[in-house]
Amino acid sequence: MDQISGYNLKNLYLLRHAKSSWDNPNLADFDRPLNKRGKENLVGLANLAAMLNPTPELVLTSPSKRTLETVKGFCKGISGLLTIVEEKKLYHATKEEILCRINKVPENIKSLLIVGHNPGLEEFISWAVMGSSSSNRLKMTTSAFVQLGINVPSWSQIAPQTATLQIMIPGRFILKL
Repeated sequence: MDQISGYNLKNLYLLRHAKSSWDNPNLADFDRPLNKRGKENLVGLANLAAMLNPTPELVLTSPSKRTLETVKGFCKGISGLLTIVEEKKLYHATKEEILCRINKVPENIKSLLIVGHNPGLEEFISWAVMGSSSSNRLKMTTSAFVQLGINVPSWSQIAPQTATLQIMIPGRFILKL
């Protein structure tokens, strides 16, 4: 229980997909796979996933090839069963679309992972933590990971400044894990 708000915190994890390949100009953006560096980061992402407490009870991911490859690598670090749901609306989702989807998460879920894209992830995190989605937003490089403590009792009550930034790991440090 959070000592300040009195609520049992919910954990919201946000992960930007790993670095994708631009080698094939004929591929649609949706179909781009991970490049060499992106695939190398999957080991660090799995190590990170193994350290999470609590682990995500639900994973909502964009269905693009690069996000699915990222989710697969990340989840290798989690023992046990995970519910992974591909959400078309998370492909290049805006802050508002991300919030709308989170608002629909069942209340019995206490830890949630969203895997997606910028600029929506950056805008959502900045809005939830600082109440801003302007130029002061937090940066989410490829493979970046954020853990937010949600300071309201319901996913549907998330509003500006209702989240606490607990962990932020830039993508370039993922290989170090």
